[in-house]
Amino acid sequence: MKNLSLIVAFIFISCQSKTTQWETLTLDENLSDWHIYQDNGTKSGWKAENDILIFDKISGLESGEDDASLISNKQYTSFEITFDWKIEKGGNSGFMWGVREDKAYKYPYQTGPEIQIIDTQAYDVPEEILGGQIEFNNVMSDLKQKKHYLGALYDLFSPNDKIKVNTAGNWNNYYIKVDQKNNVGVVKLNNILINKFPLGGDLWEERVSMSKFSKSEEYPDLGEKRWYDFGKFKTGSICFQDHPGKAYFKNIRIREIN
Repeated sequence: MKNLSLIVAFIFISCQSKTTQWETLTLDENLSDWHIYQDNGTKSGWKAENDILIFDKISGLESGEDDASLISNKQYTSFEITFDWKIEKGGNSGFMWGVREDKAYKYPYQTGPEIQIIDTQAYDVPEEILGGQIEFNNVMSDLKQKKHYLGALYDLFSPNDKIKVNTAGNWNNYYIKVDQKNNVGVVKLNNILINKFPLGGDLWEERVSMSKFSKSEEYPDLGEKRWYDFGKFKTGSICFQDHPGKAYFKNIRIREIN
């Protein structure tokens, strides 16, 4: 009986997700661990100063230029990541995973789900949101559901009401877990759990069917692929978004879950 218990315990432990060591992603002058999405040598907007990653340009949304989101050289499947971030007043950014870099996709968010980063004050004073009419409309249409709010899995899963955020211009911390094996995503803001969601399955498909990601016919500017492959790739690059307002990131640490 004792031997049977040991065997059961061994099987249980063996079936659990295993993590590797935490790795700090490099923020040197050359951004060695990163590159701009589909960069043809003309894109810019990102720099590293004093171990802080900075997005400091007019966003593609505002300028009409090609997307300049920053993606990792390495691809990940299941992982935990933690980083500090801050944005300017009215700013808007995001973190994505499962990004497929392919000429068929104009933007990383055609494939990669996004955890939203946004100045929450814009929900009190929508006129302060940066990005013009498009972003103003996004906030106005989301005042109740908050699927575009800080900590949301964009347009799919709203955060809970436990958010305690430091205002624009001040540092906050995200912990994000993407566990494909156990079909779960987790978001913590400043050490408080604010969102938990599946990464696939019936509930995921239901939420996608209710979101803009199911309305590809309304987005011809995205090209032939539109939203058809959204969230389909379990393995892909991680990404910081090109979006209106200055954004800052530091202490970016990641560890893979096997």
